[in-house]
Amino acid sequence: MRFIITALIFVMVAGSFQSCVSKKKFDELQAAKTATDQALAETQSQVKTLGEEKDALAAEMASEKARLNGELSSLRTDMTAQIAQVNEKLNMTEAELKAIKDEINGMFAAYTDSGLTMEERDGRLYLVTEEPVNFRNSSSSLNRDQRNAIDAMAEKLKANPAIKVLVEGHTDNKQFAADAGTDNWDLSYARAKSVANRLIRKGVDASQITIAGHGDTMPAGDNATKEGREANRRTSLTPNPDLGGLLKAAGGN
Repeated sequence: MRFIITALIFVMVAGSFQSCVSKKKFDELQAAKTATDQALAETQSQVKTLGEEKDALAAEMASEKARLNGELSSLRTDMTAQIAQVNEKLNMTEAELKAIKDEINGMFAAYTDSGLTMEERDGRLYLVTEEPVNFRNSSSSLNRDQRNAIDAMAEKLKANPAIKVLVEGHTDNKQFAADAGTDNWDLSYARAKSVANRLIRKGVDASQITIAGHGDTMPAGDNATKEGREANRRTSLTPNPDLGGLLKAAGGN
């Protein structure tokens, strides 16, 4: 009997212990499930937020694309209009082109018939005499050979009153001993004026002549060498035709 009672007590104690262990395990599993559910809920919330942000970004991109397409379309329209305007100006009739060509030929015919040589240098036209008009250092005086060359040019200009010339004076880059208040600009102008005065003295109409001084700003040679500086102490003559007819033919004001 005592054995039976002892066995029952043992069974009851063992069952109570097993019940305690199962409840603890259950609580742990329940806590893990709760944490998992919470993490899942947070993840789902983040996924929803990201989806909303994605939709908002897609809508913004679509709006920006539509705006850019509108601006591009507007630019294309503007460019088409501008190109049409340019083409309208460039599409001159054959008669208009011929009128301009005749005008240019008429302006320079006097030079080709005058006996003066016309040369192009660096995109500019020059009237050239057989003898170059160069000067001594710091001087605007003409020597005998230069006077003879200018006199020969004067005869050609007198025989061709339609010719207009621009006499340009130049210097090297060296300073010179001269009166106070003068510089290479003054010297270059004085050199051009010497040539113009000689032409007028020999009978050329003053209305055919314009003068300008460039100082040392337009060198023809290297100022670092003696030969280059000699080449820079010069005057040059360029055609100075009346462009009024040309501008009128081209539609200018």
